[in-house]
Amino acid sequence: MYNQVRQTLKQLINNVRYPKRILIARQSDHQSTYNDYFLYWVSQNFPEAANLFEVQYLPGCKITNWDRYALFLPWLQDPLKERFPHIYQEAKLLESECLSRNIPIINPIDTHSSSIKSVAAKMIRDVGIRTAETIKITDVEDFKKTLGGLSTPFLIREDWVHGSESFLVQNRDELDSVPFDQFIAPIAVEFIDTKDEEGLYRKYRYFAIGDMGIPGPLMLSHGWEVRNNQRVLAEKQKAEEIAYFSGEDPNHEKLQQARKALGFDYMAFDYSYDAEGNMVVWEPNPFAVIWSSRQPYQMPSIDRIYTALLKFYLERANISIKEPTIASK
Repeated sequence: MYNQVRQTLKQLINNVRYPKRILIARQSDHQSTYNDYFLYWVSQNFPEAANLFEVQYLPGCKITNWDRYALFLPWLQDPLKERFPHIYQEAKLLESECLSRNIPIINPIDTHSSSIKSVAAKMIRDVGIRTAETIKITDVEDFKKTLGGLSTPFLIREDWVHGSESFLVQNRDELDSVPFDQFIAPIAVEFIDTKDEEGLYRKYRYFAIGDMGIPGPLMLSHGWEVRNNQRVLAEKQKAEEIAYFSGEDPNHEKLQQARKALGFDYMAFDYSYDAEGNMVVWEPNPFAVIWSSRQPYQMPSIDRIYTALLKFYLERANISIKEPTIASK
């Protein structure tokens, strides 16, 4: 299957009848190098496609010739409207031009707000997937009195920001040591213990690339907050990760339902399993970094994800192709 996808990609690129560009919008003031490695990978593996991508930066992007674009990729930090209203307004103008010219858009601008954790948790739960109960904290002192109806332990974390620090609160007194003044939009989140019998926590990442689903990294850690810098990389755990990202995700259909409910074309889900074996989705990420570490054993998976992503972009750009010659496996 992988060789078939690569062969189809070559046909997509080699048989372009009306070569146009794919417009990428980035923020010059935030994560301006997002997905650089993807663009580098394209240049190394499909150099003919590299020139199809044109990167512009917000604020200040001025387009004078819209006829050359076949697709718009807003690689902009979510949730855009809430965090970066000045970028949001400019991005909406670009989107409006695209819509008026029938230029497809991957992850329309307003869908970025669906990544807000408190919003996403309910939307994902509505399709039958377990998510942690989430309470917005609008008045810190009131929350300290009521705990929003939650029982300890629970987490205090950001509602808007990915990768920010979380604080585990095991009793009411520990709330006094939480630096609420450092949060943009704090939330309290039910703590769901996903530790296995060996004391390991797992976090799976699933990439939803349109209707295609591809497993990504599987992180294992002794700590409840599963981070890349805390992952266990013994041979047994590496083998488990390889088995996951080399196959098909068993939760594909359910996660695709969640993607559609959120309104995203492309995104990633992070999830684990609770003590009863039920999937627990932690959050969606439409601005997903493919991999924060690139160890040699992970490269086949990165290659698989990027190949599928490039194919998805080219197909959405409505590139005309001949019937591809399918290579054998």
